[in-house]
Amino acid sequence: MDFIPYKVNEALENVFIQIPVELFNNELYSNLNSDSILLYGLLLSRLSLSIKNKWADKDGNIYIVYSRKEAQKMLKLSDKPITKAFRKLQDAKLIYEIRSGFKKNNIIYVGKINHQPIEKTMNRIMSDSRNGENPIQDSENVRRNYKDNNKNDYSNITHSSKKKSANFEQRVYAPGELDKLYCNIENLEEGD
Repeated sequence: MDFIPYKVNEALENVFIQIPVELFNNELYSNLNSDSILLYGLLLSRLSLSIKNKWADKDGNIYIVYSRKEAQKMLKLSDKPITKAFRKLQDAKLIYEIRSGFKKNNIIYVGKINHQPIEKTMNRIMSDSRNGENPIQDSENVRRNYKDNNKNDYSNITHSSKKKSANFEQRVYAPGELDKLYCNIENLEEGD
């Protein structure tokens, strides 16, 4: 099989399964493995089919009908990992299953994620940013300065302290120079 890269006009021709990023960094879901997270994304994508088919209970809660065999085939996993993934999602209160009977598919309710406050999910240290026109540019552009720390020069290192202190310097950019790198800048003109 040959490698065939995407062309410019083909980039969005695929159908995607959405997986909430919060499942990776929310402490409430730290017990989920990658199989359970993928399964949750797959179950979320099936909700649109349930809405189309008007599969809802008397309270208006949407449910899906999805067998373990279908999940095994879709995620290319055997019975044990799929069963474990379903159990982990149940333990995390992300799905609720109702048994339909012998040899029948269970009814599955997909639960919403319990969101953490934004302060806990941010990856950057809050004290890193400064007040100014664009603190994101200021804090993300700090880099190490290795001018004073030649890795091959061990003459200044004593046996008691083998670590050298890191020197940091700030990159300097002209105003508007980095605006094209950030997607959320609203004042970009056509053709920039």
